[in-house]
Amino acid sequence: MQHKTTSEAIDYYQRALSIQENVYPNSHIETSYTLSFIGNILYEQKKYDEAIEVYRKALAIQEKHYELAHVDIAKNLNFIGVVLYSQEKYNEAVDFYQRSLTIREKFHSFDDAGIATVLNNIGNGLYWQRKYDKAIDFHQRALILRENFDAANHVGIVDSLINIANVLRDQEKYNEAIEFQQRALMIREEHYPSDHVKIAYSLGNIAIILSKQTKYDEALEFHQQALKIYEKCFPSNPADIANGLINIADVLSTQGKYEEAIKFQQRALTIREENYSSCHEKIADSLKRIGDIRIDQIQYNLALDCYERALTILEKCYPSGHVNIAENLRNIGILLNMQEKYDEALDFCQRAMAIYQQCCPSNHGSIASCLNCIGNIFCSQEKYDEALDFYYQAVTFYKKYVSNHPDTATCLNNIAEVFKRQTKYNEALDFQQQALEILKSNSPSDRFEIAGSLKSIGYILLQQRKYDESLDYYQQALIIFEEYYPNDHIEIADCLSWIAANFDRNFQFDLAIAYLERWLLIVEASSFPTDVSFTNVLPWLSQIHRTRSQYELCLLYEQNCFLMRLKVLPPDHEDIGDSLSNIGEIYEKLHKPTLALDYYQQALAIYRKCLSPWHGKLWKTKSNIERLSE
Repeated sequence: MQHKTTSEAIDYYQRALSIQENVYPNSHIETSYTLSFIGNILYEQKKYDEAIEVYRKALAIQEKHYELAHVDIAKNLNFIGVVLYSQEKYNEAVDFYQRSLTIREKFHSFDDAGIATVLNNIGNGLYWQRKYDKAIDFHQRALILRENFDAANHVGIVDSLINIANVLRDQEKYNEAIEFQQRALMIREEHYPSDHVKIAYSLGNIAIILSKQTKYDEALEFHQQALKIYEKCFPSNPADIANGLINIADVLSTQGKYEEAIKFQQRALTIREENYSSCHEKIADSLKRIGDIRIDQIQYNLALDCYERALTILEKCYPSGHVNIAENLRNIGILLNMQEKYDEALDFCQRAMAIYQQCCPSNHGSIASCLNCIGNIFCSQEKYDEALDFYYQAVTFYKKYVSNHPDTATCLNNIAEVFKRQTKYNEALDFQQQALEILKSNSPSDRFEIAGSLKSIGYILLQQRKYDESLDYYQQALIIFEEYYPNDHIEIADCLSWIAANFDRNFQFDLAIAYLERWLLIVEASSFPTDVSFTNVLPWLSQIHRTRSQYELCLLYEQNCFLMRLKVLPPDHEDIGDSLSNIGEIYEKLHKPTLALDYYQQALAIYRKCLSPWHGKLWKTKSNIERLSE
């Protein structure tokens, strides 16, 4: 019905335009208004290129008839910016917004509401470019104007508060972000009944930040409050109920509670199936989300089934092609790559590429992402030259068309990874450093990614035996993880292990032991009994003490490792045999041959079960037993 209404409206305006062009010679100003109305409808229909063309015609007429200070010119500049923003052309959008703002501030300073709107638009454009400090400045200026000169416009004030909160959230300033979301919630509570959907939206916004803080139980509580409101609004709000269920599922999935998450996603799917036609894109979205969880569960066939069902629906929705189809094809390609079905994976990604180029040739970010995926497929097959070719194409797209895109660093990381696999460490280091510079420049608040990049550089330098330089990068990464992600024990422990590796290889054994013991403390404090992290650090400590002929300490760590392996591994696992053999060797060093012989015999019994008869470990253990039995 909506489509029919807009089609009728655009037909009416085009007839009006035709009459105006016949009646008024030389592009009369009245035609510019009609063109703007047509542009508005085309924008609503998501016909963005056509909308921009019409808006530009209107702008040209207005610039011909009016002085540059006219408010209608400012409005049209803003309209063009809005369309460019919808096309994700954020740089161009901000440029048009800025031109609109200049006119408004210079010649229409009394129009506080209009200025605030444009300030808000600029802030949004900068936000999506990850220029957070600049974005927050514009949003705060908009908020000040609205609070001081348009206080009755509580909707606009709330909008500004939420925009500021979103920027702070992405800067990982979570406490400040929550404060702004809570201010928005308080205003909504003053103006709406307690069960209004807008209050539910605010509760959901707060929940998202709590989830970012890994406060998952609190996040769930807020999402559940929001869901209760959505359900109270039922049946008028089935879309919001489905979204509320999806939000809860997302938190549960992050917690690793996959089966619970799937139950909520299934409920959302059921609601969508009851309220939309069988080939609606929302149903495809739910199937895709369930597929994502199945991937986390490493249930690839179930995930593939969901993705294929979603693809079938989308192809019915958009028979002539659509970006959503391309994204689904790409997801299937990524999944098939995980399953090592490389030819099929490549076919799906190439189909996705063709649709991107057909349906949204100006969406260079998506095209670059697809090129990157194809590169990953070739990399998985160890076809490194082909992989590099596609990675280079992706980087070129990002740098040329989508400046400051966060995935540029990802592509550079991928190129570095290929060179690492080829042991071309100088080339790998160059691309890894480029990735780090982009992250620091474009995403200074994305400290997790920056720390990861620092670790990658540290690894390359370690392979080049540049231990002091490697150590510096790993220590920088460790500082970031300890300061900003103190609960991420895995990353902190990983940094400690690589710092220890640097000291170990540089024969600085005391320092290596100190960092390994810090690693061990983290493992003891955070691991579940089944965690095999113990079996990584304990043998290492044992080996260093053995190198220093400190056999009593060496034995202590090796015995602890043996006990942990008994808890987490099958009784005839090779690693248990290794522990027994190592303990035997230590007892030999301690001049206790009887104990050594006993452990060698236990090790041999396990090796006979899990190794081939000609395996080196088995023959070495036999030799040790024969020697001690003489």
